[in-house]
Order: sequence, then C-alpha cells, then structure tokens
Amino acid sequence: MIAYIYRPKRQRNGKLISSRIWRARLKLNGDVKARDISLGVSDKQVAEQKLRDNIRDQERTAVGLLAPAAQRETFENPMERLVDGYVADLKALGRSADHVRHVDKRLRRLMRECKWQNLREATADSFLRWRAGQKKTPKTINEYQAALSALFTWLRKQNRVAANPFELVTKVDARGKESFHRRALNDDEARQLLAGPHRPVYLLALHTGLRRGEINALHWGDLHLDAANPFYVVPVAKSKSRKEQPRPLHPELATELQVMKSAGKVTPETLVFPERVPAMKAIRADFKTASIPLEDERGHRVDFHALRMTYITRLQRAGVSPREAMELARHSDMRLTMKTYTDAAQLPLAATVRKLPSFNDTQIDTQTLVAGGQFVSPSVIGLKPIKVGKAIEKIDENHEESLAVTAGPKNQTGGERGIRTPETPLECAA
Repeated sequence: MIAYIYRPKRQRNGKLISSRIWRARLKLNGDVKARDISLGVSDKQVAEQKLRDNIRDQERTAVGLLAPAAQRETFENPMERLVDGYVADLKALGRSADHVRHVDKRLRRLMRECKWQNLREATADSFLRWRAGQKKTPKTINEYQAALSALFTWLRKQNRVAANPFELVTKVDARGKESFHRRALNDDEARQLLAGPHRPVYLLALHTGLRRGEINALHWGDLHLDAANPFYVVPVAKSKSRKEQPRPLHPELATELQVMKSAGKVTPETLVFPERVPAMKAIRADFKTASIPLEDERGHRVDFHALRMTYITRLQRAGVSPREAMELARHSDMRLTMKTYTDAAQLPLAATVRKLPSFNDTQIDTQTLVAGGQFVSPSVIGLKPIKVGKAIEKIDENHEESLAVTAGPKNQTGGERGIRTPETPLECAA
C-alpha cells in the first residue's frame, strides 16, 4: 500500500515554491496504479486525517460496508437535480419531444405529491401509498411507475445507485379497465368515409396504417411511385421505431398519389399534405357525414388512429401471416399486432369454423385424404388386398425384365425419372 501526503512544488522566479494545498498519493491493495487526489486543505494535521478517512472509506467500500462515493453523492443531491440530468440525457439521446415532456411531467408530479426532496425518500413504500390514493386509470398509473423505474435504471447504469427499488413492484392489472376501446371500420364504413372531402389522407391511412405525425411529416421524396413495385419510406425522425422502414404501396393508393403528384408542381422536399391531417373536430364531422357511429353498441370508439387498426385488421382478414402483418404494421412485438391492433369482431370466425370437416361424414373425409396425397389402406378405398407371396413370385419371374424397363433415361421411356409408363412401347425402353 502507498499512502502519503505532500505539497506540490514548482519554480517561480528561480525559487522553489511549495503549494498551499496538501495532496495525497494513494494506492491500496488491489489497485492497478496509484491515484493522486487533492485534499483541499492547507493544515497538515487535517490533511493527514482526511487521508486516513479516505483509506477507511475505500476499505469499507471494498468489503461492502459502505456505498461507493458516487452513490453517496447521488443520495445527497436534490432529486430535482437528478431529474434535470435524466431529462437532459433523454433529449441528447434523441427521444421524441412528446416522450420527454411526459416523462418530465410525471416525475415532477411524483416528487411534488410524494414530497420527495432527495433520492433517499423515493422508496417503493412511499410510491405504493401514493398509488393507493389515486383515481387515475391503471394504464396511467403504470406509466408513472415506468417513468420512475426508468430514472433508477438510468442511475444504475452509471453506478450511482446499487439497485432499482421499483424493478419488482407489480404493475396494476389494466385488463378490462381501459378508459376506452378502439374499433376498426368495416369495408362499407371505409368506402363511405372515402367518399368525403378528405379522401386522399384517409386512403393513405387505410392502406398504410401510418400515424398522424408520420403522415404530417411525409414528403414526396419519401414516396417512390415510379419504381417497379411502388413503396414509401417513413421519415426516421418521425418513425416511432427510429428506423428507416421501406414498405410497399397498394396499387389503388399508388395510382391516387400519382394523380395528386401530377396535378401540381412538387419537389422531393414538398409535404404530401401541407394542410396536415384534419383536426379531430373535422374528423368527427366526416364520420358523421359518412353515417359512421363514433361509438358502437359495445362502447368501442373510432378516431383517426382507428384507421391504423383497420389496416392491420384487414391484413388479418386477408389471411396474411402474423409475421408479415407485424412487418407491414412496423411493430417490434407480435402481441401488439395480434391483440392491440386487431379488432377480433371483424375476423371471419364463423366462416373459418364452417371450413372444418364434419366427424360423421367419413366418405368426404376419406376423399379428402386421397386427394391430398395421403396413404390410405386398400380396405378403406375398396381395393382388393395384394397377396404378398404371389407378388414376390411375380417379381422373381420378371426380375431381369424389370431392370431393362426401369433403367432407361426419361427422354427414351417418356416416363418420370426413367420409369416406363404403361403407354410406352417396350422396345423404347430396351
């Protein structure tokens, strides 16, 4: 171990001058190299005491009796300062403005209502007491918990906290407690909506599932209408996944967009919809004009985002595989595609059930098996059984002939893989 204090010296006007502040040179057992630290005091005895305290703290930290200095400093800082640093880092990482705003708002509300001054007061028990007195929806409560847990995860990655106390807190069960349910439009409702004044933007949403913000940010340069297979690319800055994801365009939509493009002078930087997606008030008016109820008998609602749900539900009805539907929807989780964005009421469940064969109709089942190329025993299809003994004798008698018959190439025998068919003359096979 190396441990001593000293005052740095330097030359000034030809004289050797010692610094007023004491420093320490320290290397404990297990350290790779010695560290030089400022003690920040001018008194020698105080400097020696600070060095002893530093050695003691590091030895206790090494055996787990004391938290690291970074963690102790974190718990001593005001929690508001930690939230400021977390929000600033989210912005630096390029998170969307809406996400940063919601996280900042939720964390500061928790600090205010739970009366958290520092990180030491932000415990799971205090959060559970706050949660018990809330009248918010379960989904909203879980979003507050997610923001708080993300803050501690961020601190943990920087070794500023030892653990995330909210990692094991059970979330509120939100199943069946949603504030509202969204539904998809059926084909008749979609046609009626497309007959209105905002047809282009609705057709784009129904054939791509693009979100409001993605449509508002779409430029003509993002549409590749002249390609052999027309496609579009969502701007990375507005894509929820922050990825460039080319997706094909439906022929009906590609034709409509080509007409729009030809109707005016546009550049690759021109917005496809400079007037933006209509406000919700105008969308409700369009639904009313199209005789589409804003809420059905189940209590499920429609809004602009319901057009994305309609697109994904139509993919399911068209028999698209789940993996393809997930890619076209630009989802990263299959459950989001299959459950959240698929309206089960629109699926042809009754027609699917009627396709199943009946158990009583054995004749139809047998014919189905034969047509499908499956092996069926002779007794099932009404053929006479073959006697094994006679079959073997027949094979022995015609063994030499069989070699000649089966050995010829396909172009000589006319049969598949060189096997002579009944119509092929024997001379051709020789």
